[in-house]
Amino acid sequence: MRLHQQFPSLRSMSDARRKLDDVIDLVRLKLDALPDGIYQPVPGIPVRKAKRSVGTGSRWAAMEPVVERLKVESALDVGANVGYFPIKLAMRGIPSVALESDLKCVRTATTAVRRNRLDNVAVMSLEFRPDTLALLPATDCTLLLSLWHHLVRESGLDTATRLLRGLWSRTGKVMFFDSGEDEMPESFGLPRMVPTPDVWLTEYLLKSCAGGRIEHLGRHRAFDAEGLPTDRALFAVIREEPVRVGEEP
Repeated sequence: MRLHQQFPSLRSMSDARRKLDDVIDLVRLKLDALPDGIYQPVPGIPVRKAKRSVGTGSRWAAMEPVVERLKVESALDVGANVGYFPIKLAMRGIPSVALESDLKCVRTATTAVRRNRLDNVAVMSLEFRPDTLALLPATDCTLLLSLWHHLVRESGLDTATRLLRGLWSRTGKVMFFDSGEDEMPESFGLPRMVPTPDVWLTEYLLKSCAGGRIEHLGRHRAFDAEGLPTDRALFAVIREEPVRVGEEP
């Protein structure tokens, strides 16, 4: 017999603790969402409309059929923000890791995972850098969304490319990728994407991700550095010969 059955008062204490945790979670969520709300429309988070609702939803709608077709069984989202994609993957039964360095986002993602009663999502608080790359797991699927241009700005194109290649070496089946394009200011240090960003990024991904082929998954709503709406190409880099997680490609 469980303790809760033997001692009803323990069940009451547990129920009271859960209710108190829910109240604390709600207060923390509202504080962390200030002043601009949250970035992604995460299930189970009762805060005002997310800034990137349209683009996040359309990206998932484009990615989900690829995930299903390739029979993805594990995933890593690098720069997961508040955890929308790992949670959506987990709801499909795919164990996922949400890697994020912003503590507000980490707290929100952790709360979202708990509120959705998911036991197959790990929220990892870590900055993605050359010296932390080796800590990341090998998975069937990697997501690198709206992060590459920040890596270029912070560390330069060569380092950003090494990090991309390192992620690809840990990817067994597919990497989803998008990035800021010509709308980003010169301060980001992005290369000139000629003749068009779609063509340049396709060629760049082919060079950087050996053994991969590119599927273009459309253009999706995003925001530039000033917060103005724009759109960006979404790519799936698919291994011609999938490898088992943990094996060298």
